[in-house]
Amino acid sequence: MKNKSMVATDETLAEVRETLPVREPSTAAAVLENADIVAPAVLAEADRCESQTRLSSALTELFRRAGLFQMGFPASRGGIEMRLADQLTVVTKIAKLDASAGWNVAVLNASGFYAGRLDEDAYRSLYPTRDLPTGGSFHPPGRAEIVDGGYLVSGRWDWGSGTHTAEHVVGGCQVYRDGEPVCREDGRQLLLGVWLPRDSVSHIPNWNALGIRGSGSSSYEVIEPVFVPANHTFDRGAPPNPLADPLNKHVELLFFPLTGVYLGLAQRIVDFTLDAVHSRSRGDISRVDGATSQQLGQACCEVEFARSGVTDVARRTDDAIFAPHRVLTPLEEARLRVANSQAAQTLRRVLDLCSDLYGSRYIYQSDPLERVIRDSWGALAHFGAKRFHWSGYAATLLTQRSEALSVHGVPA
Repeated sequence: MKNKSMVATDETLAEVRETLPVREPSTAAAVLENADIVAPAVLAEADRCESQTRLSSALTELFRRAGLFQMGFPASRGGIEMRLADQLTVVTKIAKLDASAGWNVAVLNASGFYAGRLDEDAYRSLYPTRDLPTGGSFHPPGRAEIVDGGYLVSGRWDWGSGTHTAEHVVGGCQVYRDGEPVCREDGRQLLLGVWLPRDSVSHIPNWNALGIRGSGSSSYEVIEPVFVPANHTFDRGAPPNPLADPLNKHVELLFFPLTGVYLGLAQRIVDFTLDAVHSRSRGDISRVDGATSQQLGQACCEVEFARSGVTDVARRTDDAIFAPHRVLTPLEEARLRVANSQAAQTLRRVLDLCSDLYGSRYIYQSDPLERVIRDSWGALAHFGAKRFHWSGYAATLLTQRSEALSVHGVPA
């Protein structure tokens, strides 16, 4: 947003950082508290992240110290292994203040999920400490040619959110042997997540986006094939593993916290609209007409019930994956996957309901809602926000009709 009162100088920002009593991120409770403590810095840095089209160095330093990139590290490696419901809360809190900052927390929080799939030697080599954010993309996939001891890797990846900030960059690569595709038993080509040598990664300055500009989601590439040891990779299509650490029982669990960005944006829009309607009525609720009250009430309910529903899915998922030898059923997997789409649909409806209620000033760059609207449409462009995910949920329900449970666990 272009609110000049939020633009911080280096001097004032240094003062903010020094006075913020960030707790040692050794527990989930400490990280949750830190998400509130860093709020002044998130607001102060919002314009800087927007103009630099990446997370600022100041916020990166603060978030690392606050443990916001460490939530997914497994307890078996000394991490706090935060439950998905708590990770969702952290991302929502940050995204409500600034969607780009929240986006970075969500995607760089994948660090622990990725690291948990390494063997002991690779983990010790790549993660001597856990405050080393890791980001990357799997689309379009790069190329990994099998050689002795590992792979020769090259490629160009788009949508590289957080990779400017990341200490480690991962790239998704399809595997080849002697130039021929290596396929899994089901016929799909093997896709690996590959830790790319950091000095071989070149960033492409092409993130000129409508919104979520501070996510730093530019493309990156490795032009000349570079050697990557075999144990610096993981199987992106690995089947569920009941013996794995809870957050690594399913490969796709790492994407769920991004749902908090949609919830945070929707809440911010509702808050701005409540303030605008209250201001126009001068605090006299009798001056608010029935149609306005109805739309405003609907928008508030949309956010409240979406947040409750998504949180419930997160908690029930936690109950499953943190249970010994338990993995998600296909229906539970589908429900978790579609939570992102449902939160995104809530954001779409809130945008529609609130844009008229707020008034026309959001058209100006100087208005605080202008940036939130741009960020909303930027977030809604993400693959996880697409409506077609609902069809997969319906297909799972229909396929497993004889044993499917409803949202509340009642036999269908």
